[in-house]
Order: sequence, then structure tokens, then C-alpha cells
Amino acid sequence: MSVTGRGERWLWLLAACAVALAVAAVVVDVRDGLTWRAFATGDPGFSVIMASTFPLLGAAVLHREPGNRLAWLFLLVGVSRSVFVAATVWTRHVYLVDPGSWPGGPTASWVAFWTRFPAAAVAPLALLWFPDGRPPGRRWRAGALPSAVALATTAAVAALSWPFRGHQLLPDAPQPPGPAAAAAAVCLVLIAAAAVTGLAVGLASLVSRLRHAEAEVRQQVKWYLFGGAAAVAFNLAGDIAAPHAGLNLAGTLASEAVILIAIERYRLWNIDRLINRTLVYGTLTALVAVTYAGFAAGLGLLLGGVAYGRNLAVAGATLAAAALVAPARRGVQDAIDRRFDRRRFDAVARVRAYADQLGTRPAAPGQLQAVLAEALRDPELSLTFALADGRLVDGAGRLVDGAGTPTTVPADDRRTVSRLAGGDGEVGRLVHRPIPAHEQRLLVEVLAAAAMPVEHARLQAELRVQLTAVEASRARIVEAADAERRRIERNLHDGAQQRLVALAVRLRSEQRRQGLAVDPAMTALLDLTVGQLQDAVADLRTLAGGLLPAALASEGLGPALRELVDRQPADVRLLCTPDHRHRPGLEATGWFVAAEGLANAVKHAPRATVTVTARCLDKTFVVAVTDSGPGGATLDSGTGLRGLADRVDASGGQFTVTSPPGGGTDLRAVLPCAVLPCA
Repeated sequence: MSVTGRGERWLWLLAACAVALAVAAVVVDVRDGLTWRAFATGDPGFSVIMASTFPLLGAAVLHREPGNRLAWLFLLVGVSRSVFVAATVWTRHVYLVDPGSWPGGPTASWVAFWTRFPAAAVAPLALLWFPDGRPPGRRWRAGALPSAVALATTAAVAALSWPFRGHQLLPDAPQPPGPAAAAAAVCLVLIAAAAVTGLAVGLASLVSRLRHAEAEVRQQVKWYLFGGAAAVAFNLAGDIAAPHAGLNLAGTLASEAVILIAIERYRLWNIDRLINRTLVYGTLTALVAVTYAGFAAGLGLLLGGVAYGRNLAVAGATLAAAALVAPARRGVQDAIDRRFDRRRFDAVARVRAYADQLGTRPAAPGQLQAVLAEALRDPELSLTFALADGRLVDGAGRLVDGAGTPTTVPADDRRTVSRLAGGDGEVGRLVHRPIPAHEQRLLVEVLAAAAMPVEHARLQAELRVQLTAVEASRARIVEAADAERRRIERNLHDGAQQRLVALAVRLRSEQRRQGLAVDPAMTALLDLTVGQLQDAVADLRTLAGGLLPAALASEGLGPALRELVDRQPADVRLLCTPDHRHRPGLEATGWFVAAEGLANAVKHAPRATVTVTARCLDKTFVVAVTDSGPGGATLDSGTGLRGLADRVDASGGQFTVTSPPGGGTDLRAVLPCAVLPCA
């Protein structure tokens, strides 16, 4: 049996309505005079607990395992108990508290009479179908027959009791005469017999499952049998030995404790976790009860003489208890975990502390991986993040292999990959050591606490990937511009320049060959033409030299800087030059920095002393041009410095201009040279 998304929403709505109906009935019953003793020792206590928890329990199981029939069983039990509580309160109010104030009293008494039996009728199925919603084998399929008989008999009881609705169905009313009443009494006996028979069959099926199931299921069945036996013992003692001691309520709580185990079909529940949860919820229940009683008593004394003072006291106590639940739940859980489950408490606290720091302190790449490795005690743990295109990167934005495992961590049988899901699908993968069964809760809670930091780190990694792509694109643009510049130089040198030189030589050769036969006017024209061609060749040489010097490509940055300095009219000193080669892009950028700095010095400080420095310093290449001029230069002084800064930035370096007024100017570029080491 499966449930669609829309159908599941309706089931959650049904569960919420059942819980709301039970809570509303309790509020009305308290207003009508229900005491704590009557609640704990009578029908209201365990019925309200079942009506408030079983519907939500069934909806939760149905959400996780749509094919598990236990979910429908829990929904039936919870909804029937919710209707029973509401109908019982309605009947008591109409007939005992304020007679005739509400309509529908007879119908309410009839509903309250027979709705107490469905839960008992289907209770054996909770044993037969535990934990996966199916009987342990084919031979156990007939084990559902007693419950079917009990349900059919319950329907018969409902039909037979309809004529007696009203005062005759009140709890203390004498049995009405007639064959219909006798038949209804027989049906009640049959329901009890079928329920007892079904419970015996269910217990036998659990014993069979305990003997033949896998280790995890055997562990669950063992605790289920223990909890079921405790529930039966409490209920029998409450019904027979001590009907006013509240043991029925204790039995209901015991049965619900084992049902919590039933919904965890694929997780091992050991005694430590059971003790942990028992202590947490037991302590929380005691705190809420003490708070409610204290506020109710205190407000009752203060508001004793006020109109509706009792109602105000109850409402105030309820609000105080409700306000206590949320903060007390986490405080009690932390206190008990610190004492009984210190490993999980420390791991989750470490991740939460890191998450709290994200808002005030920037996270370094890989810091979250280190935090998770410390929390899970796995030094080889690795964390990768999924990009929108499906690629996987580490915290620094570096691509990893297709298996989702960083190249530094070998993928073998000793590692486990956990996929981390987010709102938009997979957000990352965690490669870690195999987690044993008793530590599965540790992994789940650590990953839950790390959900926000994981998303934050993924966004950071994606930003680093985009930044790396932009930097690579800018570097390719600079390299393409340099390549285009070299192509233009070659074309000017090998193309137009050579053709103009060849044309001038041919004209001069033809002039000499003709000798005196050439007209004097033509001789003057030829001289003018050859002179213009020579000027054009000189202009082309100057243009080509202004792009990049030939010495830069052939000999390197050092000779190119010496040639550049020798052409300057000002007092320029070359203090240091590299004696080895670098990659072409770095040498071109360094030459442009020096050329732009010298051009600015000649233009704005013609009589100043200028120094040029180019050297390697700890995996970086530094080019600096310093003058003793008037200063005052900024990056926004012109397009030359701004374009130079963009070029240096595209090469992965840093460009600074230090030029205080009257203090000279220092242009400095720091370029990385570790990608291709200096040779």
C-alpha cells in the first residue's frame, strides 16, 4: 500500500485533527472539574495519551515507510481513541455537568460506548506485524483472524446499542433488558476472547521472529517483548489489584515506549539509547507536571476571589507548562547526553560551536572538513561539494575525481561515502570510515548540526571555482593580447617593412642603372620617393619597437630592461635585474610595468632620479619603479596606470602605487613565479 504526496498530507491533517480533538476534550473536561487523580487513575489518562500520540505516530511511520501496515493500525487506534475521549467528555457534560446545555447527548453516549473497543480489537496486530507491517511468514497470516472477528463484533455492538443511546449507556446505568442488550453483552465477551486469543498469537509470532530474524531485528523484538510484557503487567494490575493507582496510564506509556522502537525499523536500539530517551522524557514530564501544578496552585490562590479565577489559573498554568517544554527539552537532553552519551554530546557541540562562529568569523577553506574529522574521530575524512553542473570540488574549489573522493584519499573498501542532501538536491559527499550500528545516531546528529555549515561551505567553494575561472579567463585574455602583439610585430617586420625596404632598394638600383639618361626632374622625384620609403620604414620600426622589444623575446627581461633604460633621457639607474628567464607572460607584464613607470617619471618628474628594480623574492617576482618627483599619482590619474593594474591583477599579482604629495612615486608589481619555477 502506498500513499501519494497529496494523500499523505490528508493523513497528516487527519492526525492533527485527532490530536486537536483530544486536546480540546481535555480542556473541556478540566473545566468541568476533572482532577489530576481522576485523570491518572481512570480512563481519561491513558485514552488521552493514546489519542494524542498514536495518530501522529501513524502518520510519521507512513511518511517513512508507506508500505508498513502498522502505520494504518496506529492511525486507527489513535483516531478511535480521540473520538472516544471527545464523545465521553461530551456525554459527561450533557448528562452530569450541565444537563441539556449541548445538543446531541444521546448520539455522543452511543459513540462513547462502542469506540473504546477498536483499539483493543486491533492491539494483537501490533504484535503480529511488528516491525515491518507483515507477519513473520505465511503460516502466520491467519493470526489476523482474531482481530478481524473482534472488529466485526465491535460493529455488531455498535448496531445493537443504538436503540439504547442516552441515559441507558451511561457508565453507572443498569443493564437494559431485552434480547438486544443480551446480544450486545455476548458480543462484548466475544471481543474480549478474540483480543486475548490474538494477543497470544501475536506473542507467539514475536517469539518466532526472535528466533529466526537477523541480529538487528532480534534486538528490537527483545525490547518490544520486554515493553509489551511491562504494559500487560501494568494494565492487569491497574484493572484488578490497584484500580486507583494510575497503573493503566503507566502501562500505556510503556506500550508507547516500545512502539517508538517499532517505527525505527532499520536502526539498532540498544539499552543506552533506551535509557537516554527514558530519562529525557521522564525528567521533562516531571518538570512540566511540577510547573503546571505550581502555577495552577499559585494562580488559584491569587485569583481565588476573581470571576472565572479557576479558569484563568488553569489557562495560565497550561501556558507556563507549554512555554517550558521547548527550552527544557534541549536542556534536559544536553544534561543527560553529557552524563550518559558524552561522545555524541561533544561531537554535536563541536559542530554547533563552529556553526555559531560562521556569522562573526570567516571560515578558511577546509575548516569544516577538519571540524567533522574531529567530531567523528576520522583523520582521513574528506568533504566534497556538488556544483550545479554535477562536478565535485573540495573546500578550496579544486576538482576531485568522478567517484567523489579527493585524490588524496584512496577509495577502497575501508571507506564509506555519505551523500549530503539539501533543499536543491545533493549538496556534497562525506567520505569517512564505516560507522558501526551503535554510532549511527552520532553520524545522523552530527550531519544534522552541520547542515547549515555544509551549505555555507558549498557556496564558498562554488564562489572559489567561479573566481578561479574568472582569473583563468583574464590570464587567457592577457596571453591572447600578447600573442596578437607578437603576431603584429612579425607581420610588420616580415611583411610591410620588408616590402618597403625592397621597393626603396629597387628604385635606387634602377636610378643608378639608368645613370645620365634619367631626366633631372625624375631624379629628384626618385630621391624624394626613396626618402619617404626610408621614413616609413623607420616609423614601422618605431611602432614595432613600441609594442614589445625584440630583446625581451630573444634574451629575456634583464637585457630588455637595460635597453629600455638606455633610451631614457632622464637620470635612470637600473639597480637589479634577473639573470634567468621566466614565463613569457610574466616577463611581458614586468616590462610593461617598467615602461609605464619610466614614461610617467619622464612626463611628470623630468629632473627626478629614477630607479628600476626587478628581482625574485620568495616565489614572487617584484618589479618596482621609484622616482624622487613631486608625487601625487593615483590609479585614477590616467588610463595607463589603471590598465597596468588590471594586467597585473589578471596575471595573479598585486599592483600598488605609493605616491604621497612631495614624497616621490613608487610603482610596484608583485607577480607569482611559482607556477613555472625560475630556470
